Amino acid sequence: MSAKPVALNFQCGVELSMSEPRFGYTCSTPYSTILREYTNKTILVMSIFADKARTFLRTHAFIFMMMAYGLFIILGAVVLMILEQPEENLLVQEVRELKALFLIENPCVEERSLDSLLMNVLSASKRGVAALKSDSAECNFDFTSSLFFVITFLTTTGYGTTVPLSDEGRVFCVVYCLVGIPFTMLLLSCLTRALLPRVTHTPIQNLQVFWGLSRNHAALLHCSVLAFCTATLFFLLPAGALCLLENHWSYLESLYFCFISLSTTGLGDYLPGRTQSQAARQVLELATSCYLMLGLIVLLVVLESFWELQQVQAILHFFSGPTWLGELKGVGLDELVLSGDMVGPEEEPHYTLPISTISPTFSDSPATPTVELPPNFDMPPMATSKEKVSPSLRPNSSPGGD
Repeated sequence: MSAKPVALNFQCGVELSMSEPRFGYTCSTPYSTILREYTNKTILVMSIFADKARTFLRTHAFIFMMMAYGLFIILGAVVLMILEQPEENLLVQEVRELKALFLIENPCVEERSLDSLLMNVLSASKRGVAALKSDSAECNFDFTSSLFFVITFLTTTGYGTTVPLSDEGRVFCVVYCLVGIPFTMLLLSCLTRALLPRVTHTPIQNLQVFWGLSRNHAALLHCSVLAFCTATLFFLLPAGALCLLENHWSYLESLYFCFISLSTTGLGDYLPGRTQSQAARQVLELATSCYLMLGLIVLLVVLESFWELQQVQAILHFFSGPTWLGELKGVGLDELVLSGDMVGPEEEPHYTLPISTISPTFSDSPATPTVELPPNFDMPPMATSKEKVSPSLRPNSSPGGD
């Protein structure tokens, strides 16, 4: 039996001319209806697929985060290898050429003796002793330098330019560190908690009251302003000052030193005052010590402010998986964009009733949400259903009442 030809007209609203029903549609079914149903089915399939993908990502989010972090570390190592290895090779080649030129110009010096001298000089330099300035009166363990060493030690910055030279000093540093680092963290934590209500909570409340912003928007605006002020006062301006004080430092190198210091990395490749006089170095070390302590306190306050953002808590909730036992901080969870798809299959979001929510009916049931009104001393208290109402206030329910 030969197939019958089929004539189709794809204009909307025009009927299909078909010799027999196809795919559940009759010959009188308009094309717009077929297209609309096909679109609805496609959207439904895509929604189901998106929901399954979202559930899969939510279930394995922590594993994906660990894999992404491992790839991030590998990427950093590869980038550093590509950028720094050519510079290292050039420096090694330059040192070898200088050494060969020195041996040619000084034939009486043996290469073995020169290598031994260089090894001793480098070893002393790693321990904080500058061999080129051995005839000067500079000391790495006067009071100012020792204070600078203690502060960098307790804040875990540790530039590495000054280290204890004796065994007794190393033992003292270990014992002092065991007590001092927890004590420093406790002090910084207490200062952060004391400053957070004044620096973060009160401004957010003022933005809500005077500007009419929601809590989420007020917190985002406040954190943005706080981050900008911190970057300006503790990174950009100090970098400019260091660039003026250290003539051989560029602005990028000064900014690099500020970031390395306040991030407690302390690589030690840059340190102010190394090429200046003893008095100038002591002043710069004292200023750097104050800068470290004050900067760490401010950074902790800023980080804690960002940590309380609802978006940050939602991201933490997402990557921690559905078994996360924490709760999102703040109120107004309906403002979260991320909170709609962060709830696990067996979890329910915990909402906080806003202050303006009033129950439509007053009931003695504990499940009914009510609002506690402040006592009004000018008016008598409102009678409840349990109180006995005066007969004169009761309506006359009799048919012949006046």
